[in-house]
Formats: sequence, C-alpha cells, structure tokens
Amino acid sequence: MSLLGKIRAAVTSVQENPDLNEVRFRHAGTWSDGTTCRFSVQDPAKVQGAFSATLRQQPDALALRIIRVYPDDTLPGVGASIDWLGYPLIVVAMSDPSDFTGTRVLTGRLER
Repeated sequence: MSLLGKIRAAVTSVQENPDLNEVRFRHAGTWSDGTTCRFSVQDPAKVQGAFSATLRQQPDALALRIIRVYPDDTLPGVGASIDWLGYPLIVVAMSDPSDFTGTRVLTGRLER
C-alpha cells in the first residue's frame, strides 16, 4: 500500500471511531438555513504560532472561527448562522475538500 493509501486508511479509521467523533464534534445544533449537524468550533487566535500572533494584533481577525462538521452530516451553507456562546456565528467561507478526508473546513465570523 502506498503512503497516501496508508494515510487515508488511518484517517478513515479515526473518522469511523464513534468515541473519537463524540469528542471531536461535541456540539450539535440547527443553523439558520435549517441544516442540523454536529460540529466543532476553534478560535485560531488561541492556537500557538506565528499565524495566531498575527491574528491577535488585528481586531477584525479576532472574530474568526474555524468550524468543522461531522463527516456524515450536511454542511451549513455560506451565510448560515447559529447562536454560539450568546452571539451569532456566521459561516462566511468554505474550503475545498481535503485530499485526505474529503471533508471541508468552514470559516466563521463571531458577531459581537
């Protein structure tokens, strides 16, 4: 098996593990476009590294959030929103599908 095949098999193994997915996608809700899905939200400014340091220096960038949706669930569309910690979280962009997982990452903006 090629290295790429091994990586894809490992990713599939993680994606199919219900215990890991319960931790990875620990939130669920219905978005304004009617989409119901399990998801996770990450604040990129809280991650260590040069990118997050740059984000922390730009007030507009502090509202950015990375949204990952459970692989078998339907993605909310661009413009869809959900209440997140008492504020609207709005999907503003969607990545291309990953070569390894086939999943997309959403970029969100937290309105405060």
